[in-house]
Amino acid sequence: MKKFLLWGSGVVLLTICLIGGWSFRTKTTTSQPTAAKVQTHHKKKTTKPLTLTELKRHDTLAYSSIIYYAIKYGKIQRWQELSDFSLGWQVESYSSKSKYLVWPDQNIKDEAKQLAPNWFKLQGSTVTYHSFVVLSFQDDMTAKVSLTTIINRINREHAEAKVRQMPTRLTVIRHH
Repeated sequence: MKKFLLWGSGVVLLTICLIGGWSFRTKTTTSQPTAAKVQTHHKKKTTKPLTLTELKRHDTLAYSSIIYYAIKYGKIQRWQELSDFSLGWQVESYSSKSKYLVWPDQNIKDEAKQLAPNWFKLQGSTVTYHSFVVLSFQDDMTAKVSLTTIINRINREHAEAKVRQMPTRLTVIRHH
């Protein structure tokens, strides 16, 4: 009788383990996903980096990059006069196509252009920033930088989206 009880309790124990194991495996494989698994991943909105080729193809994007760099990273204080992004900018180019006057406000009228503007010269891939020194008899303040440096800084600071929006507030007037 002891053998029967021992054998019977072994079978019962084995049955419980099998049923318990089967039940545990079923629960883990058919259970609902946890909140951690269901989290939605929002795609990070990325903007295509600026390139030298792109700036050479699109004048307004090049002017925007040059202006943005002068306002945000330039060393010439007077370029800060152009920092109101809501007003935009007016760029005047002359037949030489290398000198560009930059005025604050894309809709500025001739009668408002009393003070000498900031301007830049573009020769190849080199930008030379100029600024008239107010109430001084000194030469213009100048700073040189390459377009590659401008592009790299804008891309590194993740400002390419801001620069790509600037041409909508940029008016270009070409004089021949």
